[in-house]
Amino acid sequence: MITLKELAKKVGGKLIGDGSINISTVDDIKLASKESIAFAFLPKYKKEIESSKASAFVVLSEDDLKNQSGILVDSPYISMIQILDLFDNRPVPIYNVSEHSVIDSSVKKPTNFHIGSFSVVEHDVVLGNNVFIGNGVKINAGTVIGDNTVLHDNVVLYDNTIIGKNSIINAGTVIGSDGFGYHTIENSHHKIPHIKSVVIGDDVEIGAACTIDRGSVKNTTISDYTKLDNQVHIAHNVTIGMGCLFAGGVFIGGSTTIEDYVTVAGKSDIGPHITIGAKSVIAARSCVLKSLPGSEMYAGNPARPLKEKQKRDAIYTRFELLEKKLKKDGI
Repeated sequence: MITLKELAKKVGGKLIGDGSINISTVDDIKLASKESIAFAFLPKYKKEIESSKASAFVVLSEDDLKNQSGILVDSPYISMIQILDLFDNRPVPIYNVSEHSVIDSSVKKPTNFHIGSFSVVEHDVVLGNNVFIGNGVKINAGTVIGDNTVLHDNVVLYDNTIIGKNSIINAGTVIGSDGFGYHTIENSHHKIPHIKSVVIGDDVEIGAACTIDRGSVKNTTISDYTKLDNQVHIAHNVTIGMGCLFAGGVFIGGSTTIEDYVTVAGKSDIGPHITIGAKSVIAARSCVLKSLPGSEMYAGNPARPLKEKQKRDAIYTRFELLEKKLKKDGI
């Protein structure tokens, strides 16, 4: 528990109202109860302040509080991260080596190493310090995992996968399986060997149930600071730049290049064999079938610059209205 005054000081915000209020948790503004603080800096939540049972609110303007207590902040999302961190009471994992795990004798156990039950580490794997391996994880031969990296339950790393430092791989993700590559002759499908691997940089986070294919002629690579949501698929020979953000259900086709700081919204399909320029933003449910220059927002199927798509949509809408009018007039 912490007082509102102490909390305001910790996040560098301005205290408004009663600083002696005790805060014990963070809640959604509609579900909040006494001694909780709620975030009300988005316009749709401002109207909820008067009816909410929260004891205090995080806001951008003192006027929004309507004589209630709260914290005035300049960077709401940074403040939200700081507050959520303060009230994070989830259990802290205890590092130990489970007697029900299997580690090949060629593997050197690092400092402060954890491995859960029914996990297997095969020969010639290199593990950095402070690596956390959950339950049911399979790490195949020749894999390298950097310092402070976390592999949650049931992750599978195929042979020679490389993962950098401070990365997080969430439960059920498979990295390094063969890509989907076949050459068909006379109704016979000939499998293309995938002899390369997957290389993942530092400070990368990969969501649950993602699949990342190994390369055939070059490594599939994901650069530093990139973040993947759940159920993202990255095909073979793909190159992803630094600081990219992929929302859930995104599929990246083979041999596609995604340059630095690209954002792809949910359920979008990209590629194969194209390049997305740096700092592009791909809107939800888009289908990108050709290369796009950077620093612009794209939407639709096929994806086009947003202004162009909106102009086309407006034209289609006018045609539909005109068609309805002509039918009504019997023309």
